[in-house]
Amino acid sequence: MNPEETVIFTNCHTHTFTHKHSPDRFVPPPLNYLLRIGVIRRAVLAFGHWFDPKRKGAIGRYAEILETSYDKDQEAIFRRLQSFYPEGTRFVVLPMDMEFIGLGGLEESVDVQHDELHALARKNPDTLIPFAAVDARRGKLGVDKAIERLQSGFRGIKLYPPIGYHPYDRNLWALYDWAAEQTPTVPVLTHCSRPASVQFHGVPTREMQTDPETGEVGNRGRFELLTWFTDPDSYRTLLTRWPNLRVCLAHFGGAGDWGRYLDKPWDSSTDATEKSWLAKIADMIRSGEYPNLWTDIAYTLFADDEYVYLLKTLLSDERILDRTLFGSDFYVVESARLEERRRSVRIRAVLGEALFTKIAVENPKEFLG
Repeated sequence: MNPEETVIFTNCHTHTFTHKHSPDRFVPPPLNYLLRIGVIRRAVLAFGHWFDPKRKGAIGRYAEILETSYDKDQEAIFRRLQSFYPEGTRFVVLPMDMEFIGLGGLEESVDVQHDELHALARKNPDTLIPFAAVDARRGKLGVDKAIERLQSGFRGIKLYPPIGYHPYDRNLWALYDWAAEQTPTVPVLTHCSRPASVQFHGVPTREMQTDPETGEVGNRGRFELLTWFTDPDSYRTLLTRWPNLRVCLAHFGGAGDWGRYLDKPWDSSTDATEKSWLAKIADMIRSGEYPNLWTDIAYTLFADDEYVYLLKTLLSDERILDRTLFGSDFYVVESARLEERRRSVRIRAVLGEALFTKIAVENPKEFLG
């Protein structure tokens, strides 16, 4: 490489949605109503920063999330994100469709969110790579809109099953068919860690309980159902039916499962239901059965200081190295213990330039096509 050449990194997992795109009861009452009043919101955030200036506890971390979400618009959040990274860094921006999670209405629709993101991407064509959020419950209309967005400049598909749908939902089949037929195929990035704060809060319907592969109707409790939607095993049929479709199981199983993997490593005698999702994803990649299966380290590597050493060990396997993407989950990662710039610099330093370049430069080019 020419020593004067600038290496351009890609952060494959970021967000710019604002409070206007989340349900009005996402922050519990009465705080949600109080935060709408500017003077009260500023006082609450100031207290959070004063009480926990280094964001070591929940108050300071959530104050930072709220402050970011109440930025003027998606462009303001994107500029904040850019300020943490070298000039020229590219960012995959993932919108969130939270209309059906059961916590009230949205101030701005998901269509408005996508329109704003589209305009922002056109304004930043070299640095912003927009994906289109899809919810299976929107049916054919949702799929048609997603395809229209993908034809107009959006570069990939964003799924978030814990908000209430199975990734193999039959409503999504037409979208996968279309994405797999494109040249190159359209990448799919999907949330794959156990259900947390952003999840379905309503009463599961018969349709949600129906297995899209067998047609059998289950009777799972809400959390069990959402876990089923999100489990890496739920993608096996999808990956088999559309083998050329590039699918990224984001978060590499999630921070909680990385911790459990370190505390209680899975072995062949362990019941499959107890298997760490990190181990599941790693085994799926190593198996060779799913050649277009990917994963990313978003949020997970920002949640605990020691996980970067486990990552470096995992990347010693060429099969894992070839299918791992750098991502941060900005700005949701502010709820983790480590800040955006500090953590990304630490990951780069511990991995070394060769490994970091692989997951942040070379792999994103292949995944994004």
